[in-house]
Amino acid sequence: MPPFLRNGPRVALTVTLLATVSSACTIGSPDDSTAAAGYPSRGLSILAPGSVGGGWDARARGIGAALTDCEIIDKEVTVTNKPGAGGAIGLARMVGRGGDPYQLMTMDTVTMSGGAVQNDSPVRLSSLTPIAGLTISPSAIVVPVNSPFRDLKSVLAAMKRNPKGMSWVGGSLGGPDHITVASLAKAENIPTGEITYVPTGGGGEVLNLLLSGASKAGMSTLTEIRPQIEAGKLRVLAISGKESPKGMDAPTLTQLGYGEASTESIGGVMAPPGLSDDEQQAVVRMVDRMRRTSCWKQTLEQNDWKAVWLPGDTFGAVIDRQQKQVTQVLKEVGLTS
Repeated sequence: MPPFLRNGPRVALTVTLLATVSSACTIGSPDDSTAAAGYPSRGLSILAPGSVGGGWDARARGIGAALTDCEIIDKEVTVTNKPGAGGAIGLARMVGRGGDPYQLMTMDTVTMSGGAVQNDSPVRLSSLTPIAGLTISPSAIVVPVNSPFRDLKSVLAAMKRNPKGMSWVGGSLGGPDHITVASLAKAENIPTGEITYVPTGGGGEVLNLLLSGASKAGMSTLTEIRPQIEAGKLRVLAISGKESPKGMDAPTLTQLGYGEASTESIGGVMAPPGLSDDEQQAVVRMVDRMRRTSCWKQTLEQNDWKAVWLPGDTFGAVIDRQQKQVTQVLKEVGLTS
């Protein structure tokens, strides 16, 4: 059971996967079952609501490649990018494509839920049709290789001495990186309102701000920054979760005593609102076949993703629960009112 959110003396983040889920029925047109039986009968479009090279983009392109290269479908898959506002801009675009099962979007639960809260978005992930939760992505706390900070303890000590001067860089406001940094601050009794956190659209921006000296410590998914780590440009101080991924010689936040501050988000696929039950299940079946392929398994390994499977309304129930939990956690660490 993957960790995400729970209440505790510190801000803790654990995922609760629901064993039983009540599904809401959507009544479609009389032709829905016939159309779903031949799905997909034309090309698919997958929206990545982040920058090229980011985690959402990698997931979208990995899904598209697995669907076509491993011959799950014989139709074209097009990936487009619409970054901004922690995914809220892409989310709004998907809401405007109601009823179209050929429009899909990659996402992850914490970043998009937090981004919607931070940006006062009128729509939420629960506005869309859930297709599947597929991955968990470990993140790394890093500094430039020539940084004087050799471990997380020294970074937190510097942040305690001068919260505003110890600048962090990471993903979007309200996302897992931001929540983790704020949670670490809270664990050390550092006022969360005093920390300096610079949000970015992806790992490339994190690297640039660290190497320029504009930020002193950063956090990003291994998907985005492993090449810079392996190239010797960044030093890893800690990894999220309980176990370090293959090839990462660094302690986990759990091993360092900060397990309750560790944030792991579920990445997956959503469709626009207004799909019938038959249409939703047709997309779920396609993604289920895709995830079993050697192409997708290779994508998991390349991106340091751990595989999970939360199909359809099971994923929807998790999203509903997590949206409430993320909102509460953001209030607890002072990131929203």
